[in-house]
Order: sequence, then C-alpha cells, then structure tokens
Amino acid sequence: MSKQRNSSIVRPGVRVGILLALAAVIFALGAGPVVAQREYPIAEIQGSGNFSPLQGRKVRTTGVVTALYRTGFFIQTPDDKTDDDPLTSEGVFVFTRTPPPKDAMVGNLVSVTGTVEEFRPRNDLNTLPLTEIVLDQGRGALRVLATSQPLPHPIEITEKDFASNQIDQLERYEGMRVRVSLTVVSPTGGQVNIRASRAGSNGTFFGVVRGTPRPFREPGLDIFEYVFLRQDEKERLRAQFPRLPMFDGNPEKFRVESTAQPGSSVLDVAVRTEIDDLTGVLHYAFRNYTIFVDPDSKHTVAGSNTPNPMPVPVSGQLTVAAVNLENFFDDVNDPGMNEDVTTKDGFEARLKKISLAFRTVLRNPDVIAVSEAETLSGLKRLAARINEDTRSGGGDDPRYEAILLPGNDRRGINNGFLVKTSKVRVVEVEQLGKDERFRNARTGDDNFLNDRPPLMIRISVGEGDSQTYVTLIANHLRSFLGYYDPNQASNVRSKKRLQAEFLSSVVEGRLKADPLERLIVLGDLNFYQFPDGILDVTGIISGRPASKEEVMIFSPVSYTPPLVNLVDLIDRGQRYSYVFDGNAQVLDHILVSESLRRQVAGFGYARLNADFPEIFFNDPDRPERFSDHDPAVAYFTLQASDNN
Repeated sequence: MSKQRNSSIVRPGVRVGILLALAAVIFALGAGPVVAQREYPIAEIQGSGNFSPLQGRKVRTTGVVTALYRTGFFIQTPDDKTDDDPLTSEGVFVFTRTPPPKDAMVGNLVSVTGTVEEFRPRNDLNTLPLTEIVLDQGRGALRVLATSQPLPHPIEITEKDFASNQIDQLERYEGMRVRVSLTVVSPTGGQVNIRASRAGSNGTFFGVVRGTPRPFREPGLDIFEYVFLRQDEKERLRAQFPRLPMFDGNPEKFRVESTAQPGSSVLDVAVRTEIDDLTGVLHYAFRNYTIFVDPDSKHTVAGSNTPNPMPVPVSGQLTVAAVNLENFFDDVNDPGMNEDVTTKDGFEARLKKISLAFRTVLRNPDVIAVSEAETLSGLKRLAARINEDTRSGGGDDPRYEAILLPGNDRRGINNGFLVKTSKVRVVEVEQLGKDERFRNARTGDDNFLNDRPPLMIRISVGEGDSQTYVTLIANHLRSFLGYYDPNQASNVRSKKRLQAEFLSSVVEGRLKADPLERLIVLGDLNFYQFPDGILDVTGIISGRPASKEEVMIFSPVSYTPPLVNLVDLIDRGQRYSYVFDGNAQVLDHILVSESLRRQVAGFGYARLNADFPEIFFNDPDRPERFSDHDPAVAYFTLQASDNN
C-alpha cells in the first residue's frame, strides 16, 4: 500500500485512495479531522538526549494534562505506563501558539497529534533546545480520552541530580512534574514603572537544592558561548587562547516561575528564604531549567532576610561609597530632554526611601559617588532630604551638597557626588572625556565614547597641617546589553574596552605626575573583578589586564604599581553587588592607588538591594530595594604625615 502511494503511476483502483489522501492533507490544514498517525510514547519522543530522535516528524501520543501555560500545555505519561528508563523524560510541552483549548484541562487524559520540534529562540541560538510538540490545527489533533485522571507523582529533585555538573543534567525530567526543597539564591524580580515610580513583581526567582552553596559568577568564558561552536571552531579557540578559562554557568541553579500556571499565587521572596516541597512542571527557558509552580502546590516558606547596616565609622576615618541609584529621575519635565518624569508623590517616596537607606544602613558616608542620577536639581533635593531627616532624627547635620555634570547618555542619566561638607571640602571638579569619540564597529558612525563621562573631584579632609587630599573618579561604564548578541557584540565589546583604556590612561597619567596621589576609582564598572574570557575591563582600568592567552580581546595597556581592587580583600562569600540570572556577581567596585592601600580600614557591600524582591521598591518606610545594586562602602584611616 505504501509503495502504491509513493508511486508516480496512477493505477486502476487506487484513484479513490489518492483522493482520500488528498482530502486528509486538506483536513490537516484546518478543513477537517487530522489523519491518525502512529502512536509514540512520550519517552520515545523525548529520547535520551537533548534532541528528539523524531525531530521534524508528525506524531501522535497520549498523556495526562499536568499544567497549562499561556501558549500551550504539558502532558505526561501515567505512572503505570512509563518505560522506567531514567534517561528519557515522560513529559512534554504541547505548543498551541494561543491559550490552550478547553479540552486541555488538567487531569484529562488526551491524545495529541502534532509535529516534534526543538525550540530555540531566534535571538538566542546558543541555548539548549526545548523538545515540544506543535499541535496540529485541524480537528482531532486534540482528543479527550478520559477525564479526572490522577496526576503522575512528582519526581523528587535532590543534590544527586546535579552530580554531573552539566548544563543539560535535568534534561531527563524536562516537561515532567517535579518536587523540590530549595534555598532562594536570587530574589523575585519584576519591573519598575519609572513614571509611576511603582514596581510590579514578575513572580520569578532562582533557587538551589537545600544544602547547595550559593552560585557566583566565576572567571572565564560563559559555557553557552563555547559548547555550541563547531568542533573546528572550538579547536581553533583553544589553540589561539590556551589559557582561556571557562565558566560552567552554575548548572546547579534553576529558575522558578511562581505565576506561569493559571491560578498560581505570586511568591515574592528574598535570598536565603527556604521553600519546602515546591511542586510544578519542569520547563526550559532563558538558558535555565525552570519550574512552573502548580496552583495547588503545598509548599511552605520559611526564613527571612534583613539589611545589614555598615559599621559606624570611628573618629578620624573617611568613608566613601559607590551607589547606583537606578533610574533616579525627578518629577520635573526638563525642556529639551526626552526623560522619564515621575510623579510628585513617586519622587517624594524615592527621596524618603533613599534617605532612610543612606542614614540607617550606609551610615551617611562622607563621600558618595552616585550613578544613574538625572539632574543636579534632583540630586540636590536628595541631599537636602538626607540633611533634614538626619537632623530630625537627632543627628548632626551632614550638610550634604550635590555635584553633577550632564553627559551624553540618551536617557539622561549621569554620574554625580554627594559630599558631606560638614567634614569634607571639595577643591576641584572635572568631567573627563565628554567629547571623546570612537568608531561604531557595527554602523561605522562616529559616536561618543563615554555616555556617562567619568566625574572627578578632589577633596581635602582636616584642617591646616593635618589636611589630607584625596582624588575620586566616579564611573558608570557601558552595560552588558548586547554583549552576546551577534548583531551588537562587536560594537558593545569594542566600546567597553575603549572606555576601560580611556580610564586607564587617565589613572596612569595622574600617577605618573604624582606617584603618591591618593586616588580612588569607583562606581558601576559593569564588569566583574576578573576576566570573562572575552575582555578584562576591570583589569585594564587597574593597570593589570589579562594576558592575550586569557582573553579574546586583549588590551596591552598597563602601569605600575596597579590599582588595588578592594573586593579582592574581603571574604569570597561577600564578593557581589548584583545578582543576575541567579548568579551573585560584582559590578560595583572601589579601586585605590597603592599609596592608599595601607590606609584601608575596611570594605564591604551594604546588603539592602540585590538580595531583596523588586516589590519592596514600593515601600518608602523600608530601606530595601531602592536600587538593584548593593552600595560599596570603604573606610580609610588617613595619615596627614604622608600628605604631599
């Protein structure tokens, strides 16, 4: 029969069969019932690897609907029908393009007909694929075989499931119901409406199995940028960069979407929260295995997290902080600017919240380098609010004054300083490199190099013979946005390198002119304290860049003695100021000249932002989450006898 269908000769008696086959094709396109295909168990569709052995094939399979999603639903083999192969998943996602049909009700045993695909987003092909069945559009593609069926028992995920430390180690559970007891390692995220000055939760956070250490960003090239290369490209990369480190991506972590399934309740949790017996289905999204929490999950939540106030400085100490204020836009519509204008009530709430954080957690540092501040007038209002609140609380008036010079950022955010003039005197202010330009590697255009030009101030502390001078350079360098995008990567990486080299040349020039200058380079450098296999931005700035064997984009600049990165002096478990994709990492730095190193009395990060859920932004009566970055705070015991 099959040979006759494949023949190009129309034989007598077969014409009716051809017409029926043609009708079946038409029906499959939406005009009638889908033609029955061979029945495949879900485990056979999933296979034992990352790619289905039936990829591109039309299949029919049967399973119990276990969860609904906005563009499809999950089905899983009943417990008494599994193949008992630990390497093959018994669950699969059925993609419907639109919200799932009413027959896809949780607990229904259904027959599904569709095409097996391995989905990867168009804008991120360097990711593991998601095996899915694209549901046919015709009638009969989804048929209900029975209702009110028991759901398959969830698989318990334990530390043993992560023993291989491979990025695909949970592939065998993809699409299946799971249960886990976890520790939160990245708080629930969300999005801030700048104009309304209100945050909304997205219900998504990261966790690890109870007892697993917190994951940190580590040196080296992200494994996802390596593993999907062709073998010859891998060999060429290894030959050219023999000391290239590799970052494994921390596959021990997983995402949790608490509101993915209809009817689920949002979980707004902070880092270190313990959640027991969380149940849901295991999906794959954004380069992470992701649990879609069941609406009836019987999990329990325990533990809490509170800010850790910085130590009160002792007499004679200078305290310096670097703070990313995150979109500190005011309530004034400035002429000629296309900025976000917040409401008056919203801006007042931000002033109250930031003032509370600076006074009670940061302890009103003597000099605060800020980034993402819109205007000098807005920063002055923050200074005035901190001064007023400090006096109202019975403290001595810090007499903060604001310094800000506008730069080139299209969003209108800038670098600035808040200086405690009750203790510190500003003797010089200079914006650096505002007019510097570079050639855009993607468009060929001549663009500004520094969107937020570095802002330098020189201060004096003390009086008369006991005066000590310190120079500070506040920074906010190019972000990672587009860093891995094939269409933008060349320009983004080039700009980050050139910004670092510009700043390095400034530092080198000053230290050549005065080797004993007390110099502090601080702020959001938008890079780690080590090379990432592509660049070494912080190393370039400090004068000690990675070698050409360790990074793909080498920078030959260096100077001696190099700056000292204070993050290298603290406990490894505290080396983070930001949490991204579940990984704790350093983006905010304080680098000091060798002449200041012996005067460092302490350094750390004020823990009140990065570990807390985005929704805390809305409460002006608590200091947590006024930003997404933790402030860096350094303490110096200055010695006037060393002053030049």
